[in-house]
This record gives sequence, structure tokens and C-alpha cells, in this order.
Amino acid sequence: RHGVPVLAVARTAESLETLAQHSPLIATCVADLTQCEQLDGLASQWLTRCPDIGMLINNAGVQHDLRVDDAHYSTQNMRAEVELNLLAPMVLTRALLPHLQARQSAQVVNIGSVLGGTPKATAAVYSATKGGLALFSQALRVQLHGSSVRVVHAVMPLVDTPMTQGRGRGKLSPQAAAQALVRGLLAGHSDIAIGKARAAVLLQRWAPGLLRRLLRRSQ
Repeated sequence: RHGVPVLAVARTAESLETLAQHSPLIATCVADLTQCEQLDGLASQWLTRCPDIGMLINNAGVQHDLRVDDAHYSTQNMRAEVELNLLAPMVLTRALLPHLQARQSAQVVNIGSVLGGTPKATAAVYSATKGGLALFSQALRVQLHGSSVRVVHAVMPLVDTPMTQGRGRGKLSPQAAAQALVRGLLAGHSDIAIGKARAAVLLQRWAPGLLRRLLRRSQ
């Protein structure tokens, strides 16, 4: 809606076809971002198709709502969370960074979670990956200080997506979450807390014990 072309990436063509109907500015790419050894080649393909890429939004994620000691929580589940939530953003950032640094202005946007600062029992690995993504964002800022690339870390509350189906109450719609993110980006913010995450960020700073108790009650 702001006239910026978007290259949307997802695992299934069906979801991308539905998305592309919203605007002729949306191009699509079917890819499995857990295949991290293929991401360098994938990034090269993106730059061939869209040589003016000026922003990378690392948004894909998966959470298995299980305790680590749950018999159904497998090594494969753990690997999927780590690869998609943490390794893929790091690899894609590295792959696109030379291109982004050559631009007058560029951004890397990492989509985090409240759980990255205050974990819950049924999302230990997910929480660890989001905590790692927050630290990766901080480290990138140190590395890229003085460059043309701005690193943005956005903290999301519980958003109403297929991943969160049947979990929690008062979830934020994906549309509202996206609109809040765009407002923060247009305002030039590097740290963006969205919806209920704004209160959670304050509690993490000033009353972490209270936030931990609130999260325990929600499980």
C-alpha cells in the first residue's frame, strides 16, 4: 500500500497465490527456509529477480507447544525450531548483507517474541531461539554501526496465526501486527514492541517476576 514491491516467501504455493491477489507489487517464491544449506543460492536468486532489495524481514517461524520432557517432542521438532527461527535469519542476513551494505539505505528486520525475554514451560526451545535472535540483532547493530544498514528488532505478542491455533486469548490479528510493524518502520524505530508486547517489554525491565507469573498462569 506504500508502493514498495514485496517478494514474499512461503513453503506452499497456495498461500502465496492468495497473497499475490492483493497487489501486483507482490512477487512470490516457494521455499523451505529450514534447508539452510540452500539459502545462499536462494538469496542469489532473489537478487537476480529483484536487484533493488533494500530490506530483509525475517518473519518465518515455528513453535511446538510442548515441554522438553514430552514424549512427543522429538529431536526433529527441536531442529526445525532452531533452523527456521534462528539459523535461517542469520544465514539469510549474511547472504544479503554485502548487497544491503552497498545501498544508501537498507534494513534487516528480525521478528522476535515476548518469549525471547521471558520463556514459558511449553516453549523452551522456541523461547531460546527468539532470545538468540534478539542477541543476534544487538550484535549486528554493533557490527554495522556507522553503515547504511539499520537493524530492527520487533517484539510480537500472541498473533492469531495457524501456529497459535487453540492457544491463548486476546490474540492480535496478523493484519494489525503487520500494520503496527510498518508504522514503526516508517517512524524510524530500531526496537518495536507491538500490541500487548509493549506492556511485556516494560514488565521484563521493571517487574520480571510478575511477567513470569503471568506466563505460568497462561500455560
